[in-house]
Amino acid sequence: MQHIRQHTRHARPSERAECWAEINRRHFGDLQVDAMDEGLEDAQLIRYALDDLRIFQIDVPAHRVHRDARHAADDLDDCHKLLLQLRGHGRIRQHGRQFDLRAGDWSLYDPRQPYAIENLERTRLLAVQIPRQRLRGFPLTELHTCQSPTRGGTGLAAVLGGFLQSLTLQLDDLPDDAAPTVAETLMGLLTATLARRQTEAHEHATLPRVLKARVRQYVQTHWADPALDITRIAEVMRCSKRHLHRAFDDEPQTLDRYIWRTRLQQAHQRLVEPGAGSVPVSSVAAACGFRNAAHFCRLYKEAFGVTPSGARRGPAAGH
Repeated sequence: MQHIRQHTRHARPSERAECWAEINRRHFGDLQVDAMDEGLEDAQLIRYALDDLRIFQIDVPAHRVHRDARHAADDLDDCHKLLLQLRGHGRIRQHGRQFDLRAGDWSLYDPRQPYAIENLERTRLLAVQIPRQRLRGFPLTELHTCQSPTRGGTGLAAVLGGFLQSLTLQLDDLPDDAAPTVAETLMGLLTATLARRQTEAHEHATLPRVLKARVRQYVQTHWADPALDITRIAEVMRCSKRHLHRAFDDEPQTLDRYIWRTRLQQAHQRLVEPGAGSVPVSSVAAACGFRNAAHFCRLYKEAFGVTPSGARRGPAAGH
């Protein structure tokens, strides 16, 4: 497939950073480019035309690219940009969201909006510029990534990432007349992934009962794990902590209190069961997910009106 190759190899060392910045501006618009190590020696960009898609293979030392509201719009902004991390560690920020990119991860963003991309070490990337009309009908107002809250969404995102990686290896050998077919395959995978995201977002917004049921089930099976908290649950459910809090807004207790209450109930059952008097209170606390015995005793007394030791002796044991 025909291509254009540009690099900084032949520029003077003192001019390589500006050379790479100019290459970036030529293809991606009004950007600020900053080197994160000594110069940008051997930075390279190869551009391919895949039907109406523009594809770039980029091999570059650590550097930062960013755009803020002061940068002027131009014709190169009439697209969305799909970025695949092929090698190295990168990071993208947009609309207050940050996503770390490792090999095989991808992100989709609107280059008209302020954003920043940091390549924290020597990095290889595949970038795809997609005309906006190709994605008409999808609300792409925020950063999209390969993360997904469901197995179906994760599977589609992985297939898209795998296709892009395979495409990278074959670009030089693809015949030009195959470009429309390959472009349609890429867009089919991307639009299927985005459509799945829309479905997931709708489900999360309209079915809080389903989420609450999943959370309760998870708490009931993991209450003994000291690391169980809202952050862990959000990671497992593949949603934000804010979304979890919202799901429990109509409950008499917060999710935090639900976790502690579940642990306290389990501890209470262990404390008052026959023959449990020989087990130290600290051991019961540890077995029920409490890292600190004193903290456990305080919470227990608040909940049951008696200390754990007193629960073994008095009538409170039957409460």
